[in-house]
Amino acid sequence: MNALTEIKNAAIGWLDLLGSRPDAAARFNGTRRGLVTMLGAYFVLVIITNTIQAAALSSTPPGIIDLVVSLGINALPLLAVFVVIVLTVRVLRAPVGPLTLMVPAGYALGFVLAIGLPLSLFGVNFSAGLQGILGYMLYRLARDIGKFSIGISIAFAILTIVLLVAIPIGLYMLIQPELPTPD
Repeated sequence: MNALTEIKNAAIGWLDLLGSRPDAAARFNGTRRGLVTMLGAYFVLVIITNTIQAAALSSTPPGIIDLVVSLGINALPLLAVFVVIVLTVRVLRAPVGPLTLMVPAGYALGFVLAIGLPLSLFGVNFSAGLQGILGYMLYRLARDIGKFSIGISIAFAILTIVLLVAIPIGLYMLIQPELPTPD
């Protein structure tokens, strides 16, 4: 199976998950190869998104340093989701492995990033709506693929979204450690 087929199957898998179809989990390749494909697709989307946003805001494309920094910053949400998944699987002794949940979760982050690109070009902030969509996607992931109860699936989705919201705040606090002073 090639990478484009895996990405197509992931998109169809997410449509099946959102439609609560029983065979949705079979669409995702929950192996290391599937993880590498998901990471490649995610980071290609990050590069495309940054290039288009930079072209919309200025006339020059982003430099290599800008892209490397952007890739590093955009790797943090993947890391946060991975930590939540590993902790959830270990604490609950889930019947599925972390890769089985991480691959679809990474595709969900990528799809939300792709959906947010055209919306961001209008100049309106849709981040709360996109976080709601991602939260629902993570709930469906935990419920259908993770086979968690409704309460645990909701808690998984909320914990992940809270962590994803805290990352930019934490980065801002690292970059701007001082409180602004009134003039």
